[in-house]
Amino acid sequence: MGNYKTLNVSLLTMAVAASLFLSNPLYSKEKKIQTRSSEKNREELLVVQTVSTDRRSFVVGKGVKDGITRGMEVIFANDNVSIVCKAREVNRNYSLWSPLDANVTIPFNKEEIISYNSHAYGNVALDIVADSSLTPEPDYDVLYEKFRTRNNYSAKVGLNRALSQSSSDVTNDKNATRTGYTFAVEYNHRFMPELEMSFGGRIDNEVFRQNNPSLDIPTNRVMATAAVTYHLTTFSKDETNFYLSLAAGIGKSTTTVSEEKSSGTVTMLPEGRIGYIMPFSRSVAMIFEGTIEALSATEKFSNSEEQVTNITNIKFNIGLRF
Repeated sequence: MGNYKTLNVSLLTMAVAASLFLSNPLYSKEKKIQTRSSEKNREELLVVQTVSTDRRSFVVGKGVKDGITRGMEVIFANDNVSIVCKAREVNRNYSLWSPLDANVTIPFNKEEIISYNSHAYGNVALDIVADSSLTPEPDYDVLYEKFRTRNNYSAKVGLNRALSQSSSDVTNDKNATRTGYTFAVEYNHRFMPELEMSFGGRIDNEVFRQNNPSLDIPTNRVMATAAVTYHLTTFSKDETNFYLSLAAGIGKSTTTVSEEKSSGTVTMLPEGRIGYIMPFSRSVAMIFEGTIEALSATEKFSNSEEQVTNITNIKFNIGLRF
């Protein structure tokens, strides 16, 4: 009888001790951590049953019996890449999946072994947000650069024809035609999606052709230019847009008349441009541009005789923006 009472006391003491241990906060916290860890560890391997010919969907051997439901989002991965997919069709044993991103193609092959993470996509995002080390402060300079679009260069060639010309030592009835070509290079600095400032240079080669008497008078120019451009729609790597520009320039002009040369300063003020940008890759775009410009050149011959020439030109340019 004494032994029976001693046994009852021992059992009561053990029960009280166990209750106190289980109610200990440290034990409870450790249990919660273990439970949470086991909840996150849901990754397993499976075999891709088949992949569609357009590589837009694939089938795996998991279905309703494995807890898969239509519309479910999970992560699939191989050694090189991971993608988030959505279950489009589900039966008891199989399920059809396609990427959430419509631009992504399936990187897996038939019978390839891939990993399947059933951790809910939304919960993954919550876990990342909860860990400040995984969400560093954004680099606002980088974000602004993307918003503004990148600065770039442009190279253009063009043909021009004079609409009118007047020279201080040539009478109007001798004026015939003036045609030529232009090569220009510019650096385009984008202040905002619509506004741009350009700096560059250009080389002109023109011939003024008189009919009576028959005479060809070549003129060469080298000028530094600056322009302000307004884009009617935001230019990006995959969008076209029209634009309007206003430019000015200054440089040197040289004219040869019967083997006698005259040279001096030429100014361009203003030049109006209307153009069209048509990207054909991620980093290069075509430029089509029409312009009208006013040029004024003051040149001196070797005998110090001065000649002033005013020209109004129209041009058509084509080039690359990169």
